[in-house]
Amino acid sequence: MLYAPQRSLRQPLSLLLVALLSTGLHGCGGSSSDDSDDTSENGTSSSAQSQQSSLSSSQAISSASSSSSESAVSSSSEGAAASSNQAVTSSSNSSSSSSEGASTAADWDGLVVPADPGAGNTWELVDAVSDDFNYSAPGDDKGQAFYERWSEGFINSWQGPGLTDYHDPNSSVTEGNLVIEATRKPDTDEVYTGAIHSKTSVQYPVYVEARVKIMDQVLANAVWMLSADSTEEIDIVEAYGSSRPDQTWFAERMHLSHHVFIRDPFQDYQPKDEGSWYTDGRLWREQFSRVGVYWRDPWHLEYYIDGELVRTVSGEEIIDPEGYTNGTGLSKQMQIIVDAEDQDWRSDNGIMATDEELSDPDKNRFYVDWIRVYKPASMTPDASDDDTASNTGATVTTDFDAFFATGKDGEPVADDSVEGFNPAADGKINYNTLGDWGDYSLTVPEDGDYRVEVNVASPTQSGLAANVMIDETDVGQIAITTTGGWETYETFSLDTPVTLTAGTHTVRIQSAGSATWQWNGNLIRLVQLGE
Repeated sequence: MLYAPQRSLRQPLSLLLVALLSTGLHGCGGSSSDDSDDTSENGTSSSAQSQQSSLSSSQAISSASSSSSESAVSSSSEGAAASSNQAVTSSSNSSSSSSEGASTAADWDGLVVPADPGAGNTWELVDAVSDDFNYSAPGDDKGQAFYERWSEGFINSWQGPGLTDYHDPNSSVTEGNLVIEATRKPDTDEVYTGAIHSKTSVQYPVYVEARVKIMDQVLANAVWMLSADSTEEIDIVEAYGSSRPDQTWFAERMHLSHHVFIRDPFQDYQPKDEGSWYTDGRLWREQFSRVGVYWRDPWHLEYYIDGELVRTVSGEEIIDPEGYTNGTGLSKQMQIIVDAEDQDWRSDNGIMATDEELSDPDKNRFYVDWIRVYKPASMTPDASDDDTASNTGATVTTDFDAFFATGKDGEPVADDSVEGFNPAADGKINYNTLGDWGDYSLTVPEDGDYRVEVNVASPTQSGLAANVMIDETDVGQIAITTTGGWETYETFSLDTPVTLTAGTHTVRIQSAGSATWQWNGNLIRLVQLGE
């Protein structure tokens, strides 16, 4: 929800709204054009940011609560049947099970992902950025379950738009909901609001959905995604729920949009068509609603309300007609942000939260029941995982993030602030540049010849490779070719098997070749060969 005079509205309700239309509205996003701190610590080049999975910001990255009976009704009424290629692989949410040991299933179990993952694919839950908030996290001491996935505040030092002042105690988890609260900052006209952001980043293709209940305020309530350099943004939830009579137009609408930016000199593009303001007659403050977006690729977004497709934005002419992304579209990895905001296009025109509204617990709380994130995954097993005539022995496998040591040989790379391999979601690594290496302990069960394999992904067209060293001896280089995307994984192997004795060996994998930005890593395998 980045704030530049580029957002416009239809259907003016007052002279004030007409005035707003003439200047345009501002969006939900990073800092303003003159904010010198709008790039996070790990602000990266477009090449770096397009890599999938995580980059934490520290590394660079009441009666309204949802009852169990309401969740059961939601599951039965919203969980329409999916086609065979829309099946969901749903793991339980570890944040709830690990922290309290009581929950065995996430709140969204039984709700199909409404988007199509593509032929031969199923949906697989990304646990590292999915949360059913079935734990307790007080505002002033949120605890381990919260910090496994989230960090407090914005993705950088920005304190918010307009009269907003992000205040850590104004976000909490209670009674099965994330609660973003808005209160008056003492002795000022500013507003304290909560803000949190995901430690792990996401990138297309990905489906992100939240179940939310908007506060009864003139403030914006938002669940959105933003790149580390604040140049690409996707708004999932953006709504204004005030019950004031002159705010009904906004209270009936959910803003479904995106932004692309140039930071200096500041320029902002977002769609301004009628469809970006969705309405079906409901008031978003009166009930929980599911709002999701399928970020299929850099040029295609699909928006879903309660499991129904309500908006599709596709093609360069609506994603980035001004060319602000230099032809790459919405391609950078983004962190998920949840917040409430006083937006200056409103407060500058007298639409401000009052002390009475901000002190009313029935009006000043934005509820998020859950957030779930899914990636398409192939339903066809990887042939390399199957035993064949040439793979009759044991297979030893480790995740790429399971290194016991990591580092880098050679000169640092601009925009790569992590020395060595960078752990990401689901055991993977990303932000891998030339010369990065990791050391692993792998134990083989018996003497024999083994094939060394790496399961990696990269859209880079040439210059990719991985050097392999076992017990401080170079054993060869694995040639790697483009896989077409940072999350499109393929298996590559050494041309020549290595002979190993039974026991534990130290295996070093190092990115090689000529390309500066190399590959994302998923798995390392030692596959015993038959006689």
